Amino acid sequence: MDEKDHAIIRVLERRANLSSRALSKMLILPISTVHRRVKKLEREGIIIGYKAIINYEKTTRPIGALLLIDLAEVIPGRGHITKKEVFDALRKFEEIEEITEVQASHFDLVVRARFQSLKKLSEFLERLRRIEGIEETSSAIITKETILPPPILFEGGT
Repeated sequence: MDEKDHAIIRVLERRANLSSRALSKMLILPISTVHRRVKKLEREGIIIGYKAIINYEKTTRPIGALLLIDLAEVIPGRGHITKKEVFDALRKFEEIEEITEVQASHFDLVVRARFQSLKKLSEFLERLRRIEGIEETSSAIITKETILPPPILFEGGT
């Protein structure tokens, strides 16, 4: 990956709907170069998909939350529960948008989820606590989400 590939990725991270032509204009690169490089990044598995940016305040799920989950090392009578087992259980919840594994002192996973109301969030937390392998949860309600505009990282020719 070079500087041009990095610039394409940085813009697409924040504006996935841009056409090759728009990317070309933003990055001051020939459209053929942009198109060829995007296809190469997709083939190599660097770009694995595209995502719409949603204004959740205008949807039926305006409440966003970050859930910090501490996994149990050992369950009495059961032994060790693998992360895969916990991930499989979490994948079944339609409220969950994203699961990120982290190295932190008091939690192992950060889960991003959306809800219709605070009551639904509270009910969800109760269901989450019943999952075998989850020892403790903490939550933070998202009060504002700001999507940054794409940076201009490259200004040059081919």
